[in-house]
Amino acid sequence: MPELIAPTVRLHAPWLEAHDEWGPGVHEDGFGLLPSDEVDSPSGFAAWVARLTAESESAKAQDAGRVPRTYRWIVNSERVLGGDRPAA
Repeated sequence: MPELIAPTVRLHAPWLEAHDEWGPGVHEDGFGLLPSDEVDSPSGFAAWVARLTAESESAKAQDAGRVPRTYRWIVNSERVLGGDRPAA
């Protein structure tokens, strides 16, 4: 059954598989992926997940003009299906 979970480095390989399915240059709503994010390497992926986690912390001051955000991934049996960024 699909579930919403917080981003995790544990799903690096499944996330890359999903990313490959979306294709290059495709906008990925809900993932918070910036052009400067490097997600192919384990260290780059970990840095990206750390940024998403930090942005999801309610105590963190939000950037001016940005809506608070909490990132969640839609997964089913260790397969990444999509992402969601509901307002905090």
